[in-house]
Amino acid sequence: MTRYAVFAAMLLAIVVIRRRGLQAAFLDVWIPFFLLMPFAFWVNIPGLPDPNFMQTAILPILFVLLRDRLGQMQFGRMEALLFVYVAVRVFNDFLGRGYSDAQNYAFYMLSSLIGPYLIGRYLIDSRRMDIDTARRFVLLFLVMFPMFLFEAKYWVSPVYKLLSPLFPDAGSGLSIRWGMARTAGAFEHPILACIMIIVVYRLHRWLSWIGEWERPQPGLMGMVQKGSARLPFTLSTQITVVLVVMALMTISRGPWIGGFAGAAVAAVCLARDRRTRLALVMAGLLVAGVAAKLALDAYITPEEGEILSGEAQTMLYRKVMIDQYKAFLYDKLWTGWGLTRVPKIPGMESIDNAFFLMALQHGVPAVAVFSTIFLYAIVSQLKFALRAPAGEPPIGFSFAGIYVMCAIAFFTVYMGSQTEPMLFLLLGWGESIKRRAALGSETASGPTPAARPFRRVLS
Repeated sequence: MTRYAVFAAMLLAIVVIRRRGLQAAFLDVWIPFFLLMPFAFWVNIPGLPDPNFMQTAILPILFVLLRDRLGQMQFGRMEALLFVYVAVRVFNDFLGRGYSDAQNYAFYMLSSLIGPYLIGRYLIDSRRMDIDTARRFVLLFLVMFPMFLFEAKYWVSPVYKLLSPLFPDAGSGLSIRWGMARTAGAFEHPILACIMIIVVYRLHRWLSWIGEWERPQPGLMGMVQKGSARLPFTLSTQITVVLVVMALMTISRGPWIGGFAGAAVAAVCLARDRRTRLALVMAGLLVAGVAAKLALDAYITPEEGEILSGEAQTMLYRKVMIDQYKAFLYDKLWTGWGLTRVPKIPGMESIDNAFFLMALQHGVPAVAVFSTIFLYAIVSQLKFALRAPAGEPPIGFSFAGIYVMCAIAFFTVYMGSQTEPMLFLLLGWGESIKRRAALGSETASGPTPAARPFRRVLS
């Protein structure tokens, strides 16, 4: 019964919606539960899907959002791609696992992918909300920094230490490298944690570029700002140091590499001639990718009598793993095996490649659609950002940089925990900004009309 604590997030979301509206519920309830509560904390309800904290918090927000803004919602290219993506994965999951499991997976897709997309598309609907949302993510990662230090010392996140008695089957896991604990926080795996940190780092850098950290900050961020005045360097630099240290504590090379590539794309916004800089960056990334592939092959190929290092063996594992699992992929190339029914090779239970795992689970069509979503998101954000006038750095380059980082990082880890909902939130957020620009309201900062009181829905 203790697992039903997940519904505290739903009750809190309802209270905040009634008193302060949808956007406040998103910022003050959904984001904190999304970032701070592990997805391993969920409740099993016989005959119904098994929600976690994030999912119970999002349900009342989606209910009111759909009720109040359904008539405003549009079906464009991104929405068409998402519809096909969800349909392919759910249908193929039905073929592989049956109706009951596919139903639960459909709930996950709608609440954890489409739900965040709709929030990003229709709740983050002004420049004020762009800033408030980015600032809230940064603030919560500053809150998590002491938790990362605790985990590095005691090898367990304080969130698991405090709340695991309520969820006795939830395990935090532990990854050791170079004799140190790789911090994962509430994100299940160090690589996933590093992906989330780099996403928030890019949002932080955008806030720095537009001068947000130099302005007086509201609420808890204002307290942080006052405290930072007693320390060396500016608030922006202090936040940069904290986020970089958090990323280093995960000891995750894939996201680090992706982070550098994403940074090169995001920094195009600072150039005077953005088109020329972007062309140089793309050419540089292509050359770097080819060089990295050749260097990796040499690194993981031992010479006669040579013993590979532990790091090289880790990299070699991914290559051998794909070779070994190819037979299973060819057996069900178009439909996959189902989310949880992919055959396991003893000693190679971990499939550390999100795209390859997706193909095994739900077939090559799922990967093709997902890759198209990635490509469309990157290209459309770059095109949108290049049209922005000189002056204030457009956020489109930051979004494109995030997508590039994620695409690289997901070749080294599964796509799980908070990373998937975060990606779809950003997809919706990016579409919202493009739509506002098309309507001539990119810099709009006024509040949106308040939602009708939630109490009318409950009565």
